[in-house]
Amino acid sequence: MTDKLKMENMTVLNDVDIVDGLGGGISDIDVLQSIFGPPQVDILNRQLEWLLNEVQDVPGDIVELGVHTGNNAGQFMWFAPGRRYIGFDTFKGYTESDIENDPNKEGLLQNQGRWKYDKNKTIERLEDLNKKLNQVGRLLLANPDITLIYDFKIIDGDLKKTLPKAIDEGQIGVVSLLYVDCNAYMPAIKGMESIYPILNSGGMICIDEHQNGGESKALEEIATKHGLEIFETGFEFMTGVHSNPSKYIIKT
Repeated sequence: MTDKLKMENMTVLNDVDIVDGLGGGISDIDVLQSIFGPPQVDILNRQLEWLLNEVQDVPGDIVELGVHTGNNAGQFMWFAPGRRYIGFDTFKGYTESDIENDPNKEGLLQNQGRWKYDKNKTIERLEDLNKKLNQVGRLLLANPDITLIYDFKIIDGDLKKTLPKAIDEGQIGVVSLLYVDCNAYMPAIKGMESIYPILNSGGMICIDEHQNGGESKALEEIATKHGLEIFETGFEFMTGVHSNPSKYIIKT
């Protein structure tokens, strides 16, 4: 992958052009479904779109804790094609220390096997999505020669170790949005503590937890430490493949 969104034919398009042409230019869900098919971006997650709109003027990468099959990653690619996406996941479920140190230990144990997934399948899915977005872009922008390259990276392993290492190695620059979808307290707090120093002013840390579990505890601690207010998105929890952002802080 590259460090920036590039057009091989040297056509210059900015984020607004691309989003207007891709995300904003499609209103017929049947068209989306015919091109993508489930479980890609056949149904757009307007809640994640709202998050990205909140940080649209804040430069920086999108970092996600908890990738799984890449549902959220695909949405971020759709709504923010000019941003780099870096996702972290064990792809094996929670570590023993994550479970033992979580306020919702029983809940993690009950869902331990649910989050096991093949990292390569997630990468293949996002690469396939990239190809399909190119098809849509060429149609909507009426230019068959345009090639859009979406910059993303998936890093597997225990993020309590892999995330600080990625930062030290310069794999992550400044961050505009940290999206926490890992459920467990230990990776959530370590992720927030690691990202906060490189979170841009105006950048957001958001969780998708709608109960008082590990993500909520971590967000409360970070907010208290830095004197920040926790905001509610107002979105209700809905079962399904899509994430429902619940609470967030903005770095001042």
